[in-house]
Amino acid sequence: MKTRFYIAICAAMVMASCSTPRNFNYLQDLQNGQQTDITIDGTIKLQPNDQLTVIVKSKDPLMSNLFNKSMATQITQGNAAGNPYIAPYTVSPQGTIDFPVIGEILVGGLTRYEAEQTIKRELQKEQLKDANVTVELQNMTYTVTGEVKEPGVYKIEKDQITLLEALGKAGDLSQYGKRDSVMVIRTDGGKRKTYVLSLTDGQKLLNSEAFNIHQNDIIYVKANNVRARQSTANGNETRNASFWLSIVSVLTTVAVFLFK
Repeated sequence: MKTRFYIAICAAMVMASCSTPRNFNYLQDLQNGQQTDITIDGTIKLQPNDQLTVIVKSKDPLMSNLFNKSMATQITQGNAAGNPYIAPYTVSPQGTIDFPVIGEILVGGLTRYEAEQTIKRELQKEQLKDANVTVELQNMTYTVTGEVKEPGVYKIEKDQITLLEALGKAGDLSQYGKRDSVMVIRTDGGKRKTYVLSLTDGQKLLNSEAFNIHQNDIIYVKANNVRARQSTANGNETRNASFWLSIVSVLTTVAVFLFK
């Protein structure tokens, strides 16, 4: 009888260890060919303290140069080094940039393309009718931390980046990452808002405001129960194999006395 009991316990443990956790795979509810409406525009919009460069070109170079910031060269140990670059504008707390000749232009809350069109309209008022305006975003980043393979600060290199892309750049979740509890902390309008997302629920994820990452977002992946059980009381060290072997030994001894 005791032998059968031990065999049943061992079999249950083996089956449990071999089964796939329910919340492991991403986007579990999405089916092949399924279409999802895009209800939220995830294009990055300019905020205070963002930096951007603006290049103005036209058929009249002398005229267009009036509206371009002077080019600078990086100085290293007293010597000029590298290629010249155009000094960036910094968006003010009021959402404006101080543009040559024109003065203050409101760009806060605009996408890169919208900012280009706004500046172009202002230039047309200054008789630069054929202006071609290029706006480039500078030094925009987001942070990925927690249970990912390569935590760090990453540069935003395009107008839209999704949470899945951001996690991919960080090497994806580790085996200890909690896939149904990924936090995105966002600062907007002087307030911080926290989103808790499940990577397993495709419909809710794709329709979330936090599916598209914004500048200065912090992405935090919580640890699952396996990692939590491995942590010591101070939360910084992981219990080694000898610790777990000793626990198993004690439990085995207790079981022998109980069922003897």
